[in-house]
Parts: sequence; C-alpha cells; structure tokens
Amino acid sequence: MPWSDTLDPYGRTISLGGYSLAAVLAVSEIVILALALHPNVNADYRAYYIDRTTTCLNRDAIGSYSLGQTVSFRSDGAKLAAGMIVCGWSGPVADGTHSLGETSRLRLQIPPLRNGLKATLQMAAVIRPPQITQRVMISVHGVSVHKVTLSGKEPTTVSFVIPHAAFSNARTFEMAFDYLDGIPPSQAASNIYKRSIKLVSFRLDAV
Repeated sequence: MPWSDTLDPYGRTISLGGYSLAAVLAVSEIVILALALHPNVNADYRAYYIDRTTTCLNRDAIGSYSLGQTVSFRSDGAKLAAGMIVCGWSGPVADGTHSLGETSRLRLQIPPLRNGLKATLQMAAVIRPPQITQRVMISVHGVSVHKVTLSGKEPTTVSFVIPHAAFSNARTFEMAFDYLDGIPPSQAASNIYKRSIKLVSFRLDAV
C-alpha cells in the first residue's frame, strides 16, 4: 500500500474539520450581520441612535416635587431641577436651562389628584436673526395642552390648565416640549445649534 494512501483518512478528517470550521465562521458572520442590521435594543435606544426619529434620549429620571413649589431652572435650582430632567436639556446656567434638539421632557412624581393642574412656566426664546420667535408645543403624556410663540429675550410667564384626563392613568407626570423653530446649524451659531428656549422656572398647582 502506498504511503500516501495511509494518510487519506487523516486528510479526509482534516478536510472535514476545515469545512466545519468554515461553516461555523460563515454562520457566525451571518448572525453578526443580522444583529448589526436589526440589533436587539430597547425602543428608546433604537429611536435615538438607529432610526434617528428623536433627538431626546430617554433617561430613567423621576424628580421629587411638591405641588405649589416653584422650581428654578437657573443655576440656583440646579440640584432640584436635575432630577426632573429626562432629555433634551443642557445644564442650568444663570439665565435658565437651555433646550437641545427638537424635543425636551420633564418627569416628576406627584400625589394622586381628583382634578386637573395649573402649570406656570417662565420661558424665554433663543433668538438669532432671522429667527426671532420660537413656537413651542407642550403636551402631557402625549396630550396637547398648550401652544405658545415666544419672542424677545426677556422671560415670558406662561400659564395653562392641564386636564385631569391627561395624567390620571399615569404613574408619574411627564411633560414634553416640542420645538418647531430650533436654531439651524451655521458656522456662526454652531454652539447654539437646535436650541429653542430657556426654561427659567416651573410650577404646578392643583385646580
């Protein structure tokens, strides 16, 4: 028997092993590609990083709040305001907390109520000509509760009633601000890109 014939079984074993390894690698690459194209992530992550359908990445935050309390969103109220901020805000500074992106959200804990709430907010528009006004749409748990157009650099006090039905079934209270006129990008305004308002203070009162 030729010497080469005695090696055939080993050669076939090595070949089969090589084919098996190649098959495993191929399947692994297919799985990795599938995960890359359709990653198994939560809805908030997908909307912000993959689908790009929001500029507001959800944060697991619930602020402590007592009805009738005015919370400053300037530097002096940073500690209390920080707990309420979910997404779409920069840090508090001397003139308020600046919005970032197309949407901002606040979330806080309130006691069970039988009636609605009155919201009183102080806000100012971020202005850069030719953009001299900012339209803001405010909603509570997806229910539209107020629309306002801000102009001028001085803060404006905005008050409106929130119907009980907007939050009666929710475990927490969540308010969203949607902006239609955020500052567009430019070489001169890169540091205020997509900014719309400055939130100066926030207050809720039982109706």
